[in-house]
Amino acid sequence: MCVDDVYGGTQRYLRRILGEKSGIEFTLSDMSSMSALEKKFQKNTKIVWLETPTNPTMKIFDIKAISKLAKKYGAIFVVDNTFFTPFNQNPCDLGADITFHSATKYIGGHSDVVMGALCLNDLALYERLSFVMKTMGTGASPFDCYLALRGSKTLGIRVERSASNALACAKMLEKHPKISKVRYPGLKSHPQHELCKK
Repeated sequence: MCVDDVYGGTQRYLRRILGEKSGIEFTLSDMSSMSALEKKFQKNTKIVWLETPTNPTMKIFDIKAISKLAKKYGAIFVVDNTFFTPFNQNPCDLGADITFHSATKYIGGHSDVVMGALCLNDLALYERLSFVMKTMGTGASPFDCYLALRGSKTLGIRVERSASNALACAKMLEKHPKISKVRYPGLKSHPQHELCKK
């Protein structure tokens, strides 16, 4: 199961690679309502994939509540935390089994590395994924690790500045007479503003 507002590349991968080529079934679901989400679980639901905030519409979801549902149905709960970064949010602390970060974006910060990071709290699950990674040869090179580490040293200040600049732009745009709607979780007008603050 995957959030219905997931990044376009992820959605294409699900539809065109996994769905068509691998025979893996998936369901896209709005994960805003826990009662509606619970109805989407099936006997064969193995993974719940959430991106929050979503790209590009900036929807925010209740990670703790979704985690409880995933655990109830025995599904692994994965959260793509690329937009919020580990500086703003740690989904594993909120009940996620796996947190995914794209180190290519904020963590790397210099547009010179293609890398992702998986964070887990479960040693057995880590060992399963580590075995697959080693077997497939998908580990990062030492130089790419250096580039990501270099970027991580300035992550905090870059995220703070990006957020303050984005909020200033969003507030300015919200007041502009030719703009009808601005979607930014930092604005009080955003439907999930309180959840985002939480």
